[in-house]
Amino acid sequence: MNLLEQIQSKIYELSRDERARLREWFDEFDGDSWDKDFDEHVKAKRLEEAAAKAKQQHADGQSGAV
Repeated sequence: MNLLEQIQSKIYELSRDERARLREWFDEFDGDSWDKDFDEHVKAKRLEEAAAKAKQQHADGQSGAV
């Protein structure tokens, strides 16, 4: 059994309260990871092309609601 399968097995053993606490912790952990990745992309200027394309689409009237 690999590590992920072991974790999944243990999650089934948690009480409802423990699962709620796990969700809260994971949401914060995942959000912090996303923020860190986003900051790294900004610093590396990996988002400039996507931003320029979005600005052009908006200028062309292609950014409205579907």
